[in-house]
Amino acid sequence: MTAPVEKLWFSTVVEAVFIKGLGARLTPQLKAEIKKVGIDLDKLQPAYPVDLVHKTCKLLMPVLFPRMTEAEAFHELGVSSMRGYTETLLGKALIQILKLIGVRRSLLRMHTSMRSGNNYIETFATVMAANCVELRFSDVSGMPSFYQGIIEEGGRMAHAKNLRISTVETTPPGHAFRVEWDE
Repeated sequence: MTAPVEKLWFSTVVEAVFIKGLGARLTPQLKAEIKKVGIDLDKLQPAYPVDLVHKTCKLLMPVLFPRMTEAEAFHELGVSSMRGYTETLLGKALIQILKLIGVRRSLLRMHTSMRSGNNYIETFATVMAANCVELRFSDVSGMPSFYQGIIEEGGRMAHAKNLRISTVETTPPGHAFRVEWDE
């Protein structure tokens, strides 16, 4: 019997969320708090346990998003992480691809995009209509609104018009979204 694989976020995503995504909002004091928790933003490791990243996000929420619910704050972190990701080497290439292939094809290749940032999330896309895709995540680590924020911002970057994202099903640790847009 093999031991379960530790769920890890790769440093490119940690960089996108905390360094590029939050940028100047991270004061020296917040950076010091993050370092105490276990992530040194000045010297990134190749990967971090998902629980550590989750804990770090929750540490920042009351400071950066004091008037938001936890779900709203995770959503904002998802949006800002997608923006931050486009400032990384891999993200710069991704944004060009999103613009070229459009919303539908971007969603259909989400499995590749997600696997470049971690070692555990599987995504499955089902085309429901020409402008509607159901997107299932095997594991959202208790923060589905973070992933909804990523999908939302990615859709904007792919020039989606009137993008709508709703929850289809929640079966922890997984989550399914319906993503619709106007042509």
